[in-house]
Amino acid sequence: MNATRPRAIFDCNVLFQAFLTRRGPSSECIRLVEVGRVQLVTSLDALSEARDVLSRPFVLERAPHVTPASIDSFLKDLAYRANLWRTVPHYVDYERDPDDEPYLDLAIAAAADYLVTRDRDLLILPTDHSAAAKQLRQLTQNRLQVLKPEAFLDVCRKSGGTT
Repeated sequence: MNATRPRAIFDCNVLFQAFLTRRGPSSECIRLVEVGRVQLVTSLDALSEARDVLSRPFVLERAPHVTPASIDSFLKDLAYRANLWRTVPHYVDYERDPDDEPYLDLAIAAAADYLVTRDRDLLILPTDHSAAAKQLRQLTQNRLQVLKPEAFLDVCRKSGGTT
């Protein structure tokens, strides 16, 4: 982990949960960014995916507090607080789930310490024997940890990274 602040990528699912509930582990991850304990790394593609998911009709119908304005405010705040990558080079082809490639590419390009997710296809990477998993470990020099929000919070607490 970075000696000053861990560099973390939160995938779309983590952002989705944090936005919808405003409580729970995903929201606590966002709060660590807000208070400057964690350096969020994100990309225009990741924010675009989050906007797309949060704007889907089933979300807007089931969560009356979700409006285009609230989505816009949430994502603008994230972009303001984050190390925002406008373009990210492509490094890894991940046949298991090509939609996850942008997060893996960003993790490599930004030398992230953590990829925080609930996505099983990503969570298996540290121990998977696939070519993509091995390539990811090589390109990140085994530095990248792929964790669920709860595990990420535990790591932050143990290293003094929470309030």
